[in-house]
Amino acid sequence: MAEVVQAIKLPFIVKGVMSAEEAVSCAEAGAQGIVVSNHGGRVLDGMAGTADVLPDIAAAVKGRITIFVDGGIRHGEDILKMLALGADAVLIGRPAAVAAVGGGAEGVKLLLDTLKRQLMDAMMITGVRDLSHVPANIVRKLD
Repeated sequence: MAEVVQAIKLPFIVKGVMSAEEAVSCAEAGAQGIVVSNHGGRVLDGMAGTADVLPDIAAAVKGRITIFVDGGIRHGEDILKMLALGADAVLIGRPAAVAAVGGGAEGVKLLLDTLKRQLMDAMMITGVRDLSHVPANIVRKLD
């Protein structure tokens, strides 16, 4: 991977990272970012979700490379949770694709407006004022 990163003149982002060890390897190879993703859970039955592995990955590489996350983000609350778990940014590819197919540009705009409203509501409820500082203690895993 390091050879590829050195050979191209574009930011190199690795998708499909599901462990802290993989994230560290990506950072050491010179990747500018990773996408924590289990590819929609289609890889293996019973595979961990991205929210399950994100805190360990963030502990290992936060601040060294950009951490994107996807998988199961359907509401504004999900965006806030992923940021609290350590993501720098959240990807919403599948919902955006469905919105585009169903409603074109207007459908995507409606989706984004809805997510923004839900995110703002979740921020208000949890006392989060700035998305660059979302405290981890706003989410708690139930056993």
